[in-house]
Amino acid sequence: MLSKGESTRQAICGRARELFCRQGFKGVTMQDICKATGLSRGGLYRHFESTGQIFTAILEGFGGNQNREIHEQILGGVPAAIILEGLLCRYEAEMLDGGSSLSLAICEFYSSPDCSGAPPVSRWYEASRVGWTELMKYGLDTGEFSCVDFQGVFDLIVFAYQGARLYGRLMDLPKDTARGMLGHVRKLLLGPDMLRLERPAPKHKDKALAFREEFFSNGEPVIFGSELFDKTESYDEWLESVTRNTDPKTVNPGWVLTDTYFAVDGKNNIAGIIDLRHELNGFLADLGNCGYSVRPSCRGRGYGSQMLGLLAARARAAGLPELHISVERENTPSVRVINGLGGVYERSFSHEGQAADVYVIALTK
Repeated sequence: MLSKGESTRQAICGRARELFCRQGFKGVTMQDICKATGLSRGGLYRHFESTGQIFTAILEGFGGNQNREIHEQILGGVPAAIILEGLLCRYEAEMLDGGSSLSLAICEFYSSPDCSGAPPVSRWYEASRVGWTELMKYGLDTGEFSCVDFQGVFDLIVFAYQGARLYGRLMDLPKDTARGMLGHVRKLLLGPDMLRLERPAPKHKDKALAFREEFFSNGEPVIFGSELFDKTESYDEWLESVTRNTDPKTVNPGWVLTDTYFAVDGKNNIAGIIDLRHELNGFLADLGNCGYSVRPSCRGRGYGSQMLGLLAARARAAGLPELHISVERENTPSVRVINGLGGVYERSFSHEGQAADVYVIALTK
């Protein structure tokens, strides 16, 4: 339980952070913060003497919170690849949201007299490095990560992130900018047997068609989680459709906002496909938030667990509280995957004459 004073300090920092993001450090006064918090001048000064003190308190919370999050997940046995995916998904969203960036305010703060007595900016750099180094060492120990240049990878992450945040205040960054930079981080860290999720693109065409043909040749006409890739002859038409469904402004009639991903291995081969449906309409009530399929020749390698774990990290970053997943009762490999990720049985139903069950994976603590 926080004391009343600590709770008030946190509330002040929360409202002040919003002001600093919008107006920069130099554009915010103590009077602005009084107005935003509803505190009197005396009430605010009982907790902070200046905007510089408030800004320093905001910075203090950054590295510590992320480091605790990483450490707790490692202690809980969460795979390194899943922890990495959660962090990079959050970074990607923040890199594209220039309106919530403190980068400009940080530059202004450390170039002003108000930073006198504040910890040097290198302290925040070092604090962040501690958590990332712990994660990379953990991933190396578990065999999930292959890159041992911890310092180089960390610098790529932090400076790409901060650079995008700063430029995001000055220009509109294309979605592919953040996605591409963080995609290189995934490729550097993940070992050859670990998967990464990639949105379908023109570059995947030939391998995607071969991926689909393998299912058909194996006597499997349905590819779960493929957003009708098994029923659309043209890859280009399918790509256009799944791309529309990623944007609430262009989502296809009768569909819901949906992200579709290829699961790509270390050799850039497509090992599976999976989708994330951000809401459930009447049609999806039994089918759930996602479906997935592992390529016939890639089964038995634990790819299903990896794919669903990576998708859960993306769903959590998107703000979904839980995933509803349906599975035919006879599909014991998928049931094991779902149970392994904490899936809890909710109810049963019948799908095309087959008994099926709905499981729920909680995404919030």
